[in-house]
Amino acid sequence: MSDDSTKIGNLMGDLNPDVPVARRSLSDYINGEDMTYITKGGNICTIERSEVDILSENCSESERTRLKLPIFVLTDTSGSDGAWKVEGRVESHVIAKILGRVQFREDVVRFYNPDLVRLRKTLPSSVVILFVL
Repeated sequence: MSDDSTKIGNLMGDLNPDVPVARRSLSDYINGEDMTYITKGGNICTIERSEVDILSENCSESERTRLKLPIFVLTDTSGSDGAWKVEGRVESHVIAKILGRVQFREDVVRFYNPDLVRLRKTLPSSVVILFVL
């Protein structure tokens, strides 16, 4: 790995300290008492029960077992318009439903800052924003 690649990797790591060490399914949060996850930075984060309820209302039973929390919102670098995206079949379907958006592809929903603001107000502890190249 070149020095520039290492620097970029370190920078991206610094921008994304809230990446969870492990993600559990929505069903695990519904049925369990532990509402926390640990980040790579060592922080313990709590997912609010009310957000689990919102997500559960917008999922089928099979989606509850496949949806992993927290949900990652990624910078969408495919264009120059400052978009955001959620990837993954289940994740993108659920977020598209909550935001009232049409999926960009079967496994991607794209949205812009007004939708990001709404999403962060609706699911502040269940969504993690990641900056990617």
